[in-house]
Amino acid sequence: MRRRSPSTNRLEVLKAIRAHAPVSRSDLPRLTGLAAGTISQTTGELVARGYVVEARETGKRSGRPRTYLTIAGEGPLVLGAVISTLNTLLITFVDLNGAICSESELPFSGPRSIAELAERVAETIAEAIDASGFPKGRIEHVGIGVPALVDSVDGVVHFMATFEDTPYPFAAVVGDRIGLPVTIEKGTTYKARAEHWHGAAQGHDTFTLINVGLSLDSAAYSDGLPRVGTHGFGPELAHVQTGDIENGEPCYCGSRGCATTYASIYGMVLRGFGAQVSRLDPRNEAEVEALFIKLLDRACEGDSDACAVFDTAGAHLGQVLASYIKIADPGMILIAVPDMRFATVIKKAFSAALNSGILPTILKMTEIKFTRQEKNWHSLGTASLALEKS
Repeated sequence: MRRRSPSTNRLEVLKAIRAHAPVSRSDLPRLTGLAAGTISQTTGELVARGYVVEARETGKRSGRPRTYLTIAGEGPLVLGAVISTLNTLLITFVDLNGAICSESELPFSGPRSIAELAERVAETIAEAIDASGFPKGRIEHVGIGVPALVDSVDGVVHFMATFEDTPYPFAAVVGDRIGLPVTIEKGTTYKARAEHWHGAAQGHDTFTLINVGLSLDSAAYSDGLPRVGTHGFGPELAHVQTGDIENGEPCYCGSRGCATTYASIYGMVLRGFGAQVSRLDPRNEAEVEALFIKLLDRACEGDSDACAVFDTAGAHLGQVLASYIKIADPGMILIAVPDMRFATVIKKAFSAALNSGILPTILKMTEIKFTRQEKNWHSLGTASLALEKS
């Protein structure tokens, strides 16, 4: 049996219960690799804290009835807040299973600085808690998805395209204002957490998620937890330069030739519709995604101009993944897309770029899987955050 820290033991036990519930204590040593005594102590703590509930079997059989464990549905709640680029806050109260108990999208006045943004977010969350009817003491944790370069360990925003007054201790400011523990992360980390606990990455302690959204974004897991570097940052594959650095497409980061300008849905829409979308607001995700689906429809119908856009996207996506696989050896890569037809229309160019950019031996050992973006990722990711922070 391996020795682990108490927090790691709790995480192992919670994951096993989440994946196999209802499960008996006697099965957990086999599922986790932990000693029976450790299982008994850890599950006792989780039951006492309201994270796990016990239920005795109801069937008739000889011998002592077995007790089964499940993640608590009526226990602690978690509040998840996602900041949109259009000055709204999607606030979700979820239980530890990811079931939505309450959800609302609330506007807040446009901030002129990141300090004002933190204050507006804190005010909006406090109002949502007051209006929810849930006792504040039942809320275990608050997770906030911020569209920024975030140090998720220290809760600091280091770069946000709309503001210059960074770095800023965002999590501490909001946490002090609402009186609850706060974790901030970029939204893709929440998506990766949802996939790890509830989706296609269950059972994979090490993997990378590539999210094809308004921008191209990424998050990674290592040894069962989000992987961050020295400064709390996750992988920023969006800004790996796969195009001409001097003459390539301009990127919002100030550089040129970044992968996100070619393989994000916003970048594809710009190239596919040209002057028709000259006034398109890049912050309006719903409008951008609707145009992306129209472009995808055209490609599936054989439109040569639309196909060329997706060929370019596939080539740049394949190129950045080939470089990343050689450096990180992620084992598994999930590519989350708004429509699974995307995988079909980029397949030829994507595969060609992958195969030309990496040794076949390494590529064969890497599982690459396309998955449709979950619409309820924010609730599943928020609940999983609380379990990880237990």
